[in-house]
Amino acid sequence: LQHQHQGTVQLLLMPLSSTAASVKSNKWDGEEGEECESVPLPIQTFLWRQTNPFLGAKIGKLHEASCVTFERVVVQNILHGLSPSLSDAISSVSRWRLVRASFPHLIQCCGALLEANTGQRPLSNSIQKILYILHWMILDSAAE
Repeated sequence: LQHQHQGTVQLLLMPLSSTAASVKSNKWDGEEGEECESVPLPIQTFLWRQTNPFLGAKIGKLHEASCVTFERVVVQNILHGLSPSLSDAISSVSRWRLVRASFPHLIQCCGALLEANTGQRPLSNSIQKILYILHWMILDSAAE
């Protein structure tokens, strides 16, 4: 989340999960502390721009392009063709942090595609790609 305060943008830190221990003690260290680190603004902007087309009513080519971009950046870690500021920002954070930050965006995209596909039998290429990315994130990304 972002909060605008006195003409500057301040990033608010939020845990990605809330365990009973972290809620009780209010002390975050080790891995729990890493969950509260924000991702750089270029990454947040990138994720929002990829998710934004899925908030509209009509599914089209822009959605498929976003799915391909998500796969290239999140799954394959291909940074070629991205802006220098985004490439630097992605390089400055751990891969696992990028995966965790992109997870809610991919869930939103998947939900929008599945809702638009209601009643249609064959799954579109976009849905197949998003489901593949989610499958990779949930099952394989932690091992990489």
